[in-house]
Amino acid sequence: MPQGIRVFAKEFLVENYDCSEYLSKYEGGYYDNEACLQLLLPISEVAIDTKHQHLVIGHAGSDGIEFCYRIHKPGVWVFYPIEFEFQMVAANIGQLIEGWCNGTIKV
Repeated sequence: MPQGIRVFAKEFLVENYDCSEYLSKYEGGYYDNEACLQLLLPISEVAIDTKHQHLVIGHAGSDGIEFCYRIHKPGVWVFYPIEFEFQMVAANIGQLIEGWCNGTIKV
């Protein structure tokens, strides 16, 4: 992908989603060795769900549950596709990883 397109895409994401921490610290994603789970996706694998307008940045490992950012809303959210519901789970990525690893965030 040409550099100019990458810069434009990142600017679009930062303007519309509360994801600057993700783009600056977690572009490579985050793999939880203990759970054997790619908790956060690398930036090259993120996608915008056009139906619900959320930026999918990770998966919980079951039932299609996604970790995401919502357009123009702060924090990290979980999306439950079976119920079509969102729930805020952390103020930022650092809190998501910490809570996931210590068991205080469960989905």
